[in-house]
Amino acid sequence: MRDPHFSIVIPTYNRQDFILATLESVFAQTYRNYEIIVVDNASSDRTKELLSPYVSAGKIRWIEHDKNYERARSRNTGINNSNGDYLTFLDSDDFMRPNCLADAAAFAEANPAVKVFHNLYELIDVNENIIYQYKFAPIKHRLRSIVAGNFMSCIGNFIHSDLYAHYQFDTNRDLTGAEDWDYWMRVLADHDIGRINQYNSAILQHPDRTINNQNIEAMERGLIHLVRKFRNDEHLSEVYKDYLDRIEANSFLYLNLLANDARLSNLAFGYLKSSVSSDASVVFSERFLRSFRRTVLTWFREPKSGE
Repeated sequence: MRDPHFSIVIPTYNRQDFILATLESVFAQTYRNYEIIVVDNASSDRTKELLSPYVSAGKIRWIEHDKNYERARSRNTGINNSNGDYLTFLDSDDFMRPNCLADAAAFAEANPAVKVFHNLYELIDVNENIIYQYKFAPIKHRLRSIVAGNFMSCIGNFIHSDLYAHYQFDTNRDLTGAEDWDYWMRVLADHDIGRINQYNSAILQHPDRTINNQNIEAMERGLIHLVRKFRNDEHLSEVYKDYLDRIEANSFLYLNLLANDARLSNLAFGYLKSSVSSDASVVFSERFLRSFRRTVLTWFREPKSGE
């Protein structure tokens, strides 16, 4: 088997303060057989100016949208313009560790039948100190694990060219922030997944992260759209027939997380109730218990009238 060629798709919008460090993490890879495709959503900052020398030098391919279509459309553009044996996504404020692609190439060579695999990722601060190393659900029961939460995120994933041309991100704007969960549930509906047990990717924690700036009402509409799609799609509803109620329940738990972040405890309690109404067995899950504890703590810490 020849050394695999990787396409690295980087969607971006107004990330002038972060994208150069992201690119440097790719240039620092010990494995060199890759292409970088940056898809810009009509940034209004200096992103294009900063990346122009890299484009001229042939170090990156630059595709510019005429307006901000959000990440889903950008990733689809990247997919449709990729030439790699494997494709991987990297947000323009996140990082690859130096051995990320080398380990992926070694895994691909050792497991040629595995068309989808991923490595582990951690959360870091602006000084690259590790804030948290995420725990990952077992992949033996991949459907159960992906329904419980998006352990794939959209970093450190590798998908073979036999597959990636056949899967597109849902471009419903209300789904922004959960479009990757929808994507990987559809991919894993059809394919097993492999895992590299190394923390080869890093997510940068900063105030402007998309996850820190989500509109709860829009996300609720987006997740309702996701649940309806899975229930109404003949193939997906059959594959996930034992999990459809849990997908809905966990959608409400995600909304509960957003409500707690916004310190809206009444709304957070409402999402907990909706989660249980969707699937009563969710109360026995670790995720529900964490959500319930956090909601109670948020309620006690929330200023009361008269205080």
